[in-house]
Amino acid sequence: MENRLKTISCVSTIALACLASAIQAQATTLLTISPNDYHYSVHLLHPYYNYWFAQGPLVEPIAFEALKAKDSEITRCKANETADTIIRIKPSLFYNPQMEVYHGRLVATVYSGGGNLLGTYVGKAQQRGFIGGENVTEFYLNKVYTLAMQDLMTKLEIKPALDNAKAENKLPCGLVGAQEEPKINFY
Repeated sequence: MENRLKTISCVSTIALACLASAIQAQATTLLTISPNDYHYSVHLLHPYYNYWFAQGPLVEPIAFEALKAKDSEITRCKANETADTIIRIKPSLFYNPQMEVYHGRLVATVYSGGGNLLGTYVGKAQQRGFIGGENVTEFYLNKVYTLAMQDLMTKLEIKPALDNAKAENKLPCGLVGAQEEPKINFY
């Protein structure tokens, strides 16, 4: 009886290990957005309204759906997964209250699994709209980010890297957004 339980536990352990490696092998592309875009809010300037929002939760579903249509083997980066290609999306948004225009920009930086830079692509969009209630403003934010993502998808090339690094030499996707952002010094 004990030998049978040992055999079953050994077989189940091997099956789970194979399943975990099969799941990791399925994702050839990972999408990552910097944690700063989730934790730090952006303020839209307007003389009468104060509107603060986090860019990450707005951009992630839009970017994921657009990239999923182009590459079906894409998943979101949750921690330290590795893949053949890592795509980092950096959103930025500006609102001009006099012209009532949202200016959106998405910068996609594509890395190989080993951490080599494969390319940087920029998608830009403008959308007329106003700042009103929360639902109205969020509608225009989603619209400008969707237009910027459509522009980005016309330029973005997702090619598998030729270096095909071993699993232990691949860069974890959690480290891609961890490097210091360049700061502009006006003084």
